[in-house]
Amino acid sequence: MKIDYPFVDTRVCWQPPVAPSSRVSGLRLPAFLLLALFLVLALFLTGCGSSTHHGGSYSERPPSDRVANTAWQEWTKFGRSTVVYGGQANGYTNRTGVSERSEPLASRVGDYWGACGKPEWNGRTSSKPWSGAFVAWVMTRSGYSAGDFPRNGRHGGYLAALYDRQKSGGRAPFVLHAPNEYSPKQGDLVCTGSSGPTWRYADPRTAHRRIDNTANHCDVVTDVRGGFLHAVGGNVKNSVSMSLYPVDSRGRLKPVGGRPWLLVVEKRG
Repeated sequence: MKIDYPFVDTRVCWQPPVAPSSRVSGLRLPAFLLLALFLVLALFLTGCGSSTHHGGSYSERPPSDRVANTAWQEWTKFGRSTVVYGGQANGYTNRTGVSERSEPLASRVGDYWGACGKPEWNGRTSSKPWSGAFVAWVMTRSGYSAGDFPRNGRHGGYLAALYDRQKSGGRAPFVLHAPNEYSPKQGDLVCTGSSGPTWRYADPRTAHRRIDNTANHCDVVTDVRGGFLHAVGGNVKNSVSMSLYPVDSRGRLKPVGGRPWLLVVEKRG
């Protein structure tokens, strides 16, 4: 099966012979052709050495947003596991990272849970899903207080609390949107849930319950370009992984098989 890898850094650069000869298949090349050949090779290899190229390239540059950068640094630290969604590549793992049961990530999972008051839980001692704890840790590490972003290791718990604060009419550093109504940016959260965006048109009590009970997973957005959204999450492929999700011409999330979009959390602070 042919798979499209839109953002993965898997380019292979052709290497020239160590000692090029002026003879090719028994023929002697003129000096000007040799010079032209070397210029072409130099330009080609310069392009291969670059980490960024035209279109849907993979970038080595960290995000400028503080929240996105915090998540990106964790992804870099633990092997840059990358998963591509959409089309034929839906769920394809381009690169695997450090496992949650291996050091140093196993102990780091304990740090994530520590942000939620459970430092004794780590990658070896607990089977608890830690993706929510990862998000809470990222927000804490980025300078948000518990009043701004709840220290809750369960996605539904902190999302429902953010929704309630938004509906109260007070200052809301985080605002929830239906996926088809908002284009995510660096530092936002993209979240899946079994109920989909039905909460958006429900009364507040029903919406709170649907968000709280059906939220499955959230990732931190680190970049949006070339038709894909880059987002880092914990407990993805048993590591800290970057997922690449397709977006439309407005930058809004496209449907992805097996991952119903619940909402997008806009970071306003």
